[in-house]
Amino acid sequence: MTMRSKHLQSRSIELTTPDGVPITARLFESNEPAHMTVLMLPGIGVPQRAFRHLATWMAERGARCLTLDYRGIGESTSKPETVTTASLLTWARLDAVTALQHAQQQWTEPVVLLSHSFGGQLIGLAEQFRQVHAVVFFGSQIPLGRYWNGVSRLKVELYWYVALPLACSLFKLLPAWIGFGARLPRGVAREWAKWGRSPEWFLSWEPDAAETFAAIDKPILAYAIEDDALAPPRAVTALLELLSCAKIIRKDLTPAEIGLTKIGHVGFLKPGPIEPVWEEVISFFNEQIS
Repeated sequence: MTMRSKHLQSRSIELTTPDGVPITARLFESNEPAHMTVLMLPGIGVPQRAFRHLATWMAERGARCLTLDYRGIGESTSKPETVTTASLLTWARLDAVTALQHAQQQWTEPVVLLSHSFGGQLIGLAEQFRQVHAVVFFGSQIPLGRYWNGVSRLKVELYWYVALPLACSLFKLLPAWIGFGARLPRGVAREWAKWGRSPEWFLSWEPDAAETFAAIDKPILAYAIEDDALAPPRAVTALLELLSCAKIIRKDLTPAEIGLTKIGHVGFLKPGPIEPVWEEVISFFNEQIS
């Protein structure tokens, strides 16, 4: 990171969702006028703190950034109801939409979306995301077992059918060591496991999501990372195929091409050799809003 980043501080913002639950977002903004707002939506179990380096880097280049902790995660745990009301549907339709609407109401610059994993899936659960100007995906996928091979497929199936249901029976707040970056509310884990055991992920339970995905006609830059064990190429393809009207640019990224030995599911958030990819992302956003 640059020396200047040491002087750029994030600011905590408390938002209130339509069902009255407080959630915490963070604003990253330089002293210079911003030309767009980047809403960053994390994957399951990934706290917004993980986005701080990328958000700071982008803010230094004229992009106001808003990160978010969904209810029951990270900084959004101030009241009991943040955990008891947490589910993947409330994350998508209440928390993420609240952050989007805050950005739209607070600032006049175009809003673009940077989504990681589940953060990309949720745009099919809330039609409000048709309003953003452009989208970037990192490791966003449909994580059904059939998109893995061999032992990896067995591990995924065991996770949906055994590990998560068992953990949900033992814990109200699932510990991070079960496989998440942060402690996970039981309602989130139960719904996640239910989707994982369904033939078409959440489309088996939310059939209108297929139409919502198909109605998105905005430019999308989607990264599939070679060594991402949680989002193999076929799983990424399965999500992109739902976006039949979107203008998609797909990039398959290998660690070697940027001088790394591994990237994995969250390595794109670490500053250093990955920064040329960040340059691609901000250039893509700039092109879409110009």
